[in-house]
Amino acid sequence: MLSAEQASTAATPTSAASTIAPNDPYRVAGWVAVENARPGTTDWRITVDEPDGRIEGYLDTTSTNLGGVVRLAVASPASTWHAEAYRMGWYHGAGARLVWTSDEQPAQIQPFATVDAATGLAEARWTPTLDITTGPGWPPGDYLLKLVSGGHGAHYVPLTLRDDGAPAAVLLVNAVTTWQAYNEWGACSSYQCPFLKSRSRATLVSFDRPYAHAYRKGAADFIDHEWPLVSLVEELGIDAAYATSIDLHRHPEIALAPHAVLSLGHDEYYTAAMRAALVAARDHGVNLAFFGANPVYRQVRLEPSTDGRPDRTLASWRSLDDPGAVDDPTLATVEFRALGLAEHGLVGVGYACEGVNAPMVLRDTTSWIYAGLDVHDGQSLRNLVGNEADRVDAKLGSPDNLDVLAVSPIRCSDGRTTTANMTYYSAPSAAGVFASGTIWWVCALDGVLCSWPENVPLVRGVTANVLRAFAAGPAGAAHPSTGTPAKPAG
Repeated sequence: MLSAEQASTAATPTSAASTIAPNDPYRVAGWVAVENARPGTTDWRITVDEPDGRIEGYLDTTSTNLGGVVRLAVASPASTWHAEAYRMGWYHGAGARLVWTSDEQPAQIQPFATVDAATGLAEARWTPTLDITTGPGWPPGDYLLKLVSGGHGAHYVPLTLRDDGAPAAVLLVNAVTTWQAYNEWGACSSYQCPFLKSRSRATLVSFDRPYAHAYRKGAADFIDHEWPLVSLVEELGIDAAYATSIDLHRHPEIALAPHAVLSLGHDEYYTAAMRAALVAARDHGVNLAFFGANPVYRQVRLEPSTDGRPDRTLASWRSLDDPGAVDDPTLATVEFRALGLAEHGLVGVGYACEGVNAPMVLRDTTSWIYAGLDVHDGQSLRNLVGNEADRVDAKLGSPDNLDVLAVSPIRCSDGRTTTANMTYYSAPSAAGVFASGTIWWVCALDGVLCSWPENVPLVRGVTANVLRAFAAGPAGAAHPSTGTPAKPAG
């Protein structure tokens, strides 16, 4: 395997990279494979977490460009702490590589959350503790900062490291707007208020706070809903770019550059700009893959923090009477369906229900999606559909040329019965659009986080087929969809 330095001179840059300095190892074709050939470690995992050494922290941003400085705020009753930065990937199955460790830092107790009872907004107005420079030794990618206290406590802080302008076959988008909607730290999430009895849920939630320790020890949805797919992309050696949903909101043009945009796991909360970015990308010939369920479902807005810093507050009123949409009703924070923009016309399927635990039943197994796999129509894979699931609905805009690749009977938490679907369609631009139709798809890639080990060959095989085809260019040119006869009733 070539070293990063050898690869930077041996590989021939693509035309898109012709203006890039030839000694930049992260802008040369094959850099992801070179990076993942380096030794990894499993030390990123939190295995010891003593309550007396509890520690929490958050960053002043969800992402930064290479060389950027991020500001970390940390609270702990222990005497000292330090941070370890792990780049998450494949690394021969270890899952991460340690790229940086801070000096030991003095710990401090920070104030409790500041809570607005009128909205449920909770902010951690903490004194910044440490500035971190993402120097040359930090490759682009998805990172977990592991905070370790002197009292043997530990906590994760996610960070996405971008390389703005670098060419890539696929763009991985971390769904941080959805993560924050489910974060209960300080008082409330967008769903409930366990620490504020006067409200049932928050209408505003802040990025200026840690992810609750109960929320995957601060990693939010990254470890189970996103990292297994990131790992597979890098195991396959597909050159990737990395961004968050906030980056997609601020710079929607980033979706036009790669051959494919990948939605990871649970990707529910979108601003109008984020949704428009995916529509424009698809219509430009960029493939879209939704490796989860419930994507592009709720419209939200990004608003300033209480001290005026942009895009640090997520507004989700869930009402057409949204006070932030008085001047423009199209920005009301409601389901996109309420605005005539059901997700089905973009994704191919749309949200059916939650509380699901069902087998996936395969269909149309001669499709290229199943190439090289030992499968047959009617084959059932237990516990692959859940916890939320999506389905075809022609009335809400599922395309006429949609290929339905799984038809799985499900029962919802409210007792309703329906079907969940995995689908693919080709757009007039020749873009391909794939949707797995189940949130458990990504965590089923390794057979440990959820689902069953016997499902791994199918899930990995289908995912690899999609990734390779989508990374190569507009998939609809090679794989036009024709529409499955007798679709499930919508």
